Amino acid sequence: MAMARVLVIGGGPAGLSSAIYAARMGHKVRLMEKEKIGENIRCAEGFFDPLKKLGKPQAGVKFKVEKLIVKIKNTYEIDVSRMNIWMLDRREWQKSLGAEAIEKGVVIEENFPVFPKDLKALKKDYDLIIDASGAPSVTSRAYGFSDFYKRNCGKTVQFVMEGDFSHIGNNFKVGLLPGLFGYYWIFPKGKNSANVGVGNFGKEPTKLWNLLEYVLEIEGLSEYRVIRELGGICPVRMLPRLFYDNILLVGDAAGLTSPLHGGGIDMALLSGMCAAKSIVYGGKFYEKNLRKLLLPRLELESTASRVWEKLDFEKMDAVVSKMIETGLCRLLFNPTYLNILLFKTFARILRYYYVKERHFFIVL
Repeated sequence: MAMARVLVIGGGPAGLSSAIYAARMGHKVRLMEKEKIGENIRCAEGFFDPLKKLGKPQAGVKFKVEKLIVKIKNTYEIDVSRMNIWMLDRREWQKSLGAEAIEKGVVIEENFPVFPKDLKALKKDYDLIIDASGAPSVTSRAYGFSDFYKRNCGKTVQFVMEGDFSHIGNNFKVGLLPGLFGYYWIFPKGKNSANVGVGNFGKEPTKLWNLLEYVLEIEGLSEYRVIRELGGICPVRMLPRLFYDNILLVGDAAGLTSPLHGGGIDMALLSGMCAAKSIVYGGKFYEKNLRKLLLPRLELESTASRVWEKLDFEKMDAVVSKMIETGLCRLLFNPTYLNILLFKTFARILRYYYVKERHFFIVL
């Protein structure tokens, strides 16, 4: 179709990416956002681009991350200065994307929620609808698959805090805790503020707010001021189907956050770009092209996640130590089919060792 009428539901990274690229291609684009662009940000604001498809964000960058500090039983520092990892001010960044979308001709309507009951009429009014409404998506509530997100998600809580974070510098700090299949993070937004949170990827119920208070204690942050509290879910498995009638799912609505760390800004942007490129074909090749682009990364991170889930606290410390010592940790930051093979080989060696020692069995 030469010029299509396109509706984008949601003004987050995936929705704005879809709208901008669709407008650049000459389509007539309308975007509906239930609140205001750039408001109610509910993430740690780290931007990780392992596929190196996106480059430095054009606005909102606080700093490029130099090291990843990992605390388990011991503390490790991993040089990530050559990788595409930035700390963002998501509000500033998304507002700049909104301004770019308007400049490209996108009609943006804020404070305009779309409900499942609205989809029937909207599907007739538009050639294609791109659902970037998050998890659970508007489409999932209309078509009856909202439970997929609940069954395949991590749960997170976070404080935005004020205090002295200069000791972390231009780095990200993450830590593992005994008995938790998940991690905590400290992502500084500057010398005097940071996002501090904890996430659980496991099935066992965990009192995350209590765990976050414990993190503040062990990190010496208990006396710091809490500016904001927030929580949410992050879907960690791509939906088996991303195309319903003339509706495409992108970003969190498509289940696109990392199964290893829960981040997903890059996949939100990339899925938006793929969706926009598919408009000329009526969305026909969207799923195929998106899976081809993202599956190496998702398969590598899923393998690492399954290994992590089977390890206890001390064994995880030993594995991370060995991965840093041998350079295997670099595989996770460079997702290719070759690196998937290498990492799976490493996982099988782990399985052999721990079965031999009668500790546990890793199913891959």
